[in-house]
Amino acid sequence: MADAPRVPVVQEVKPGVKEVSQTPQQSSIEPQTLPPPAGGPTPPKKPKKSKTKKFIKYLVIFLPILIVVAYGIFIAITYINCNKITPKACEMGRCGFSLSGFYLISDLKTDCCGNTLCEEGQETNSDCPTDCPDCDDNSRLTVDSFSYETQKCENIATHYFIEDFEEGKTAIDKKVNWNIIDDQGNKVLDCPGKKINGVENDWANFGKADWANYETELSFKLTENLEGFGFHFFSKGEQGYIVDIRDRKITLKKGSQQGREEIILEPFDFKLDEWYVLKTKVSGSVVNIYINNTVVLEYTDGQPLDTGQLRIETFGDGHVRLDDISIQI
Repeated sequence: MADAPRVPVVQEVKPGVKEVSQTPQQSSIEPQTLPPPAGGPTPPKKPKKSKTKKFIKYLVIFLPILIVVAYGIFIAITYINCNKITPKACEMGRCGFSLSGFYLISDLKTDCCGNTLCEEGQETNSDCPTDCPDCDDNSRLTVDSFSYETQKCENIATHYFIEDFEEGKTAIDKKVNWNIIDDQGNKVLDCPGKKINGVENDWANFGKADWANYETELSFKLTENLEGFGFHFFSKGEQGYIVDIRDRKITLKKGSQQGREEIILEPFDFKLDEWYVLKTKVSGSVVNIYINNTVVLEYTDGQPLDTGQLRIETFGDGHVRLDDISIQI
């Protein structure tokens, strides 16, 4: 049997009815917030964050970090600069640290010429003038030295007067007939007492009236005769000691030019053209006179003299030559 032709089935559609898919479709339109009903309460607004508070918050967090970083940079810079500093001569440099940064610490090298310190037993002016000064004050009346303790020169006065006449001059106020001459290669003060130009006794004062407690020393030589000379010390006003040398004797006197008291006398075999050393010393009330370092006169004075100037005088035809005069404090 032949297949019967298929007849299309017509679906009946009811007018006015639209078929709706049962699968719900998502709407592309966002729901709109409806305004609150008129007359209803207004919901509170969401608070906004303050910008100032945010800044303070960040500042509290990051400021300490920035301070630490800046301080670290500063310390690094001072350390680099410290290492670039070259220590001075005689210094050993190292970098020290403090809160204010690195700084150079200099340690002086010992026994180093150039550290402004004159080391005892190591340096003198001759081998290190940079540290050790020249203490010579060009005076024969002082003893010059350098104190390592105070690092200063000391010039201690030891004499009131020193003369050897080698420079051809003298501070002694020479009288009429006195001159500096050559005596066998040495310069000496020649004092002739002969009556020349109306002068019989020649003399000269030197020193000051306030010179005190000194010792005297001089070299003398009698020429031509033994008339000799007188040496005054602690001479002030009408008083003074006089050592009288003539006629092969030595005498100690006290008084002035107008009136002298002979205190003690001793013979001494002086010879012509021979050098002697005369020395005087007063210790308390004891007066000592030396010839060539030997005591020849000793006298105890109840009223000793201890201040005054000096005088040298020649007697009559006495002719004396003097050398190496020193007045020691």
